[in-house]
Amino acid sequence: MAIRCPKRERREVSSRIVVVGGGFAGFWAAVAARRVAPAEFDVVMASRQATQQMRPRLYEANPESLQIDLSPILQKIGIEFVPGEATALDHIARKLVLDHKKELEYGRVVVATGSALRRPLLPGADEAYSIDTVAEAISFDKRLAEITRNSGAPTLAVVGAGFTGVELTLELRDRIAHHGAPGAAEHARILPFDAADVVGRELGAGPRPVIEAALAEARVELRLAVSVTALARDSVLLSDGQTISADAVVLTTGMAAAEFARNIPGERDRLGRIVVDRSLRTPASAAIFVAGDAAAVDGGDGHLVLQSCQHALQLGRFAGENAARDLIGVPTIPYVQPPYVTRFDLGRSGAVFTRGWERTVELTGAEAKAVKRRINREIIYPPFDATREELLALSSVEPALQRRPTLKSQRSP
Repeated sequence: MAIRCPKRERREVSSRIVVVGGGFAGFWAAVAARRVAPAEFDVVMASRQATQQMRPRLYEANPESLQIDLSPILQKIGIEFVPGEATALDHIARKLVLDHKKELEYGRVVVATGSALRRPLLPGADEAYSIDTVAEAISFDKRLAEITRNSGAPTLAVVGAGFTGVELTLELRDRIAHHGAPGAAEHARILPFDAADVVGRELGAGPRPVIEAALAEARVELRLAVSVTALARDSVLLSDGQTISADAVVLTTGMAAAEFARNIPGERDRLGRIVVDRSLRTPASAAIFVAGDAAAVDGGDGHLVLQSCQHALQLGRFAGENAARDLIGVPTIPYVQPPYVTRFDLGRSGAVFTRGWERTVELTGAEAKAVKRRINREIIYPPFDATREELLALSSVEPALQRRPTLKSQRSP
């Protein structure tokens, strides 16, 4: 239901709300803006394609299935989709530029352009595989299939032993088996490398014993406190001069805000994210709101948000609502993030589920795996069988109103 629009003392140059990006934050920003804005206001999503990549799952098999077409749901809600890559933004003229030539005028804009892999500045880094996008994950999966056809005991190197690196590492034996080589899966050497002296440093000490036990059970050759000096698709060179040959090298070296964020005026954090206020507006330009992996803001609990799906979903809802509120002259509302939890896939060892920033372990094994799968395969997917009214209601910033026990998502097995 749209919020009543009060009389304005001045007329906005444009009554259009443009959302840049179609990921988790961008999608829900557009839906929330459509819910709040009166019918005569246009809500537009601009992105390369009207598809959403299920990025939290790209460590899994069948990456080609991990993207969904948003067109039907956007049409149902009444959100216009404009294809194109955002290449510039003129915050003075309030114009978004697509593909270096097409201009979209806006009254308010929500920047939800996400993040990208931080490839290390090392010789050969561009040659290594990654699983940052569906296309890159498919490329790696094709290489994995080729390896299984040609080697009975493949060697796979994973550079980065953080969240994504460990999830991929612990999935690789089953990924090899999935390609029809169970013997090669059991004989494979899997070597994760990291400069840190502990695995999953950013996850804290709480879940670490569970993660270490899973890695040991998986017979992973963990290389910690090592410095990588050069890379190729088939080798890793260490600072001590040792060269590790591999059938494939995959980078999982963390994320930073996507390049488009550089077009936005204002302060940035070390990840290139735009520092915004509690309404998710950038202080340097009143008509720009930022969401998802491009935003740096306190979640209301004294902690900066993470570049994660659970934060992106809520950031998108708040940014879209506040952009619409601001455009129609209604006070914005301060962003608040629901309590933080971690769901970490441990492959054959199940998963680990933690709660709070201290990451207190609450569930492990098969029970935690069931929670992880429900979230990754149902909850984060848009509910395609919902009515227009149900979809708009689900864009509420209130967590209690985001629950959808009777609705189904377009999910993959």
